[in-house]
Amino acid sequence: MRAPKPPIWLPWILGGALLAAVIVAALHHTEQQQIVELMARAQPWWVAAATLLQVFTYVAQAGIYLRVGDAAGFRLSRRDSFGLSVAKLFVDQALPSAGVGTGVFIAKALEQRRMPAPAVKASVLINIASFYLAYVIALIIALAMMLLHGRIHTVVLVTAVISLVFSLLVSLLLLGLSGHDVHHVSERLRRLPLLRGMYHFLAGANPELVRGPRLLVETVLLQLAIVLLDVGTVWTLIAGFGVYAPLGGVFTSFMIASMVRTMGIVPGGLGTFEASSVLTLRLAGVDLPVALSATLLFRGLSFWLPMLPGWWLAHRAVTPGAGSEPEEEGSRSGAVRQETRE
Repeated sequence: MRAPKPPIWLPWILGGALLAAVIVAALHHTEQQQIVELMARAQPWWVAAATLLQVFTYVAQAGIYLRVGDAAGFRLSRRDSFGLSVAKLFVDQALPSAGVGTGVFIAKALEQRRMPAPAVKASVLINIASFYLAYVIALIIALAMMLLHGRIHTVVLVTAVISLVFSLLVSLLLLGLSGHDVHHVSERLRRLPLLRGMYHFLAGANPELVRGPRLLVETVLLQLAIVLLDVGTVWTLIAGFGVYAPLGGVFTSFMIASMVRTMGIVPGGLGTFEASSVLTLRLAGVDLPVALSATLLFRGLSFWLPMLPGWWLAHRAVTPGAGSEPEEEGSRSGAVRQETRE
């Protein structure tokens, strides 16, 4: 008999409890007068600027889908690509499975738009591989900054190294095995149902797309742009309270919090991201009330606010006939290229 799966809402309850504990603990160490003064200094225009930066993160994510589609000879509309980028956020939060659930969703959405199967699989793999490669680059820079200023703890360093090794191995695995026949894999590994399905997916991807140097560099740069836009959002929100924060400190804080979120078991790092962000911002010299307020505002803009439109767009993206039709020229071009490869 199989063990029963935990309810889907259990991680959300755990994350909500962690978040509440973070807020209560922070408020316990904050004077009421400090909160009042902080709210009086808040400037709405900075929040509007932070919101705009978050919109640009979806534009950058949409650019990844557009670049892969162009490389495959398939024209994905800008409206569809932007909608997919917003929907991807919802799926990332609702199905925290190291990118697997998001990959399945993106594959179904692109199939609905009649993108050729090898290009669909390549698009999913490039998105995951470029994310992990950008994550490795950004985390290495953050660790270098922390080592330079002598602000790194042994536990953080060990955790970061483990995270870096894992991310690099995932990227190399996806890039190295894409387009190769599953029979080249060890027979012992092929017996595992989960890995067997993954290898079949990898084998069906277009290797010219997945391992194309120019496309890979462009997608990694777009992923890095998303990281910088998120960091800029946090910095802007802090500035909105009339407080200057060193950009390098905000960058390292965000990367450590992102590392904790990625390795967590709760959806979107709920509670764990907030705790690590507040703590690391405090270590960077930001006052506790500002660190808590900026973190909660950032999570409101990047996590909670897009959830409802993300749910609607995710449902629409995989509903048969709901997606917009690709341009005829692009669709025909993709079909011709696919026939040529075969």
